[in-house]
Amino acid sequence: MKRLSHSSYLSFLGRLLPLVALGLFSWMSYLTVTLPSSYRARNWDAAWIGFDAAMLMSIVITAWSIRRKRQLAIPAAMVSATFFLIDAWFDVLTSRPGLDFTIALATAFLAEIPLAFLLFNFSRRSIRRSLVNAHRQAGIQNVPTSLARTPLAIFEDE
Repeated sequence: MKRLSHSSYLSFLGRLLPLVALGLFSWMSYLTVTLPSSYRARNWDAAWIGFDAAMLMSIVITAWSIRRKRQLAIPAAMVSATFFLIDAWFDVLTSRPGLDFTIALATAFLAEIPLAFLLFNFSRRSIRRSLVNAHRQAGIQNVPTSLARTPLAIFEDE
């Protein structure tokens, strides 16, 4: 199978992801109407332990890559932040009323959401700093101030 160039790959993803988003929106619309508000799940323990194990791996990789000052720290921090938000969401929504709910809410607002914010902010700042350094090394003085306005720095020099 022939490997796509970066520009072809980006073009492919640019066409594919809106279709995926449309499919997901349609699926969510269907689930909104058909899902029961409660459901007894099989393998509940394995699902949670598996999720927490993946979250642990992500946090360990993030910590390792930050301590070693590796570029891997940026995407690892984004993944870890996302894990924290998903964990907070499901802990709060699936907890029993009373003490379980109070603990889930406190953990979400005092630990998981602030940690997610710190990690997302680290990633944003690190990407920005990497862009500034790369522009400076290339002799370019004007650096876009917004990541949303900064073009992807993928070149066809392969």
